[in-house]
Amino acid sequence: MTVSFPALDKRINRDTESLHDFLWHDEKGDESALVSNLLKDGRDADAFLQLGGRLRKNAQALANELRTPAHGESLFELLGHSWALAAATVLLGKGAHRAAAERAKNAIASASIGVCANAGCFEFVQEWEGGKIDFAAYTKKLAGFLEPKGVVNTSQFRRMLNAVYEFGVNWNVVASQAEQALAARTAIEGAAWCLLASVSIRELLGSPPKFPARDFAEIVERIVRRI
Repeated sequence: MTVSFPALDKRINRDTESLHDFLWHDEKGDESALVSNLLKDGRDADAFLQLGGRLRKNAQALANELRTPAHGESLFELLGHSWALAAATVLLGKGAHRAAAERAKNAIASASIGVCANAGCFEFVQEWEGGKIDFAAYTKKLAGFLEPKGVVNTSQFRRMLNAVYEFGVNWNVVASQAEQALAARTAIEGAAWCLLASVSIRELLGSPPKFPARDFAEIVERIVRRI
């Protein structure tokens, strides 16, 4: 039986946060329980979204090699980013337009951090998260760093990141419901593009995630078809 969205959403958010703390805050806890939870999340999210095993199989491969370099990070991105995008589509369908845009914003913000970390400019993330610069200044610095490395259309990547982020943090509550619905849909579609672009950028830099880009693209495309 498919798990309900609220239960699955709560569970995946909890488990990906635990994975984040395990990877980057040295909070080890019960690793076997964490892996078991993440495997279940991958299976149930795949079934809920009808992804034909793409999410389940890739999550399983990464979870079983959690301590292998970059595998844990890639699992966090695969599960966390795809689920944030999927949750946004569910919330859009429920008429929770602002919440949908916020989830899209969370997905692209996390993806941009992955790009920074793998490009060698994580200090930009620290400046932004530390409140020294705003998101627009952060993405401008990221684009400026990427352009000399041969990444084309960095300005387009920056503008799309900024647009999705803006929808997520500055919501027009007095707009008509039709306008708010379109804004949320725009944020979701923009976030989907940013997620795929972030993988392409990392491939060009020689530090791609440890999941197949083709599978991830199919996952993202299938999620976007839900709107």
